[in-house]
Amino acid sequence: MQRLGRMKREIEMFERSPPPGISCSMKSDSSDSLEAQIIGAENTPYNGGLFHLEIQLPERYPFEPPKVRFVTPIYHPNIDAAGRICLDILKMPPSVSTVKLA
Repeated sequence: MQRLGRMKREIEMFERSPPPGISCSMKSDSSDSLEAQIIGAENTPYNGGLFHLEIQLPERYPFEPPKVRFVTPIYHPNIDAAGRICLDILKMPPSVSTVKLA
């Protein structure tokens, strides 16, 4: 339950002081799912767009990053056809037991 408490505190902080053009809230039917919306920034090809995202918090949150998926179709080099963000920096490093040494 520590994970749920932290998530609720983070959502409350986000609601008090949200970044410009971004909103996020918990899905009512799940304690580990969030919905987010991003407004396309000015002076970008996304200007005027409204992009919906799904966020899934893993059991090990905050020690494992959330899984984020764009529900709204978007063309971006770091977003795959299923809407997933494809950046190595966001992926968990391999565990010691799965690393193969030469």
